[in-house]
Amino acid sequence: MKTLTSAAVITIVSVMSFNAMAESKVTKSIVLNKSVNKGNATIALGKNNLASTGSVNIKDSKVSKSIVLNKSVNKGNATIALGKNNTATTGSITFE
Repeated sequence: MKTLTSAAVITIVSVMSFNAMAESKVTKSIVLNKSVNKGNATIALGKNNLASTGSVNIKDSKVSKSIVLNKSVNKGNATIALGKNNTATTGSITFE
């Protein structure tokens, strides 16, 4: 298990998602998504797929005493999820 204490996790001007937060413990930290996404297409096709652009995905993690900010700027993007159990995100913060 990864432990982050008093750290800042920042995503800036991103066209890919930040997925390094799986199974982590985030305490007294700042999680900031400040991505700029313009003219992108984020598409998930097929069964159980995920497509993210400029997104922060935090999965199976414990976040406590922390600040989570989403200051993502999105213009002219297409976010499409087709099929069964699919997810497509643009400029978002997702907790699973």
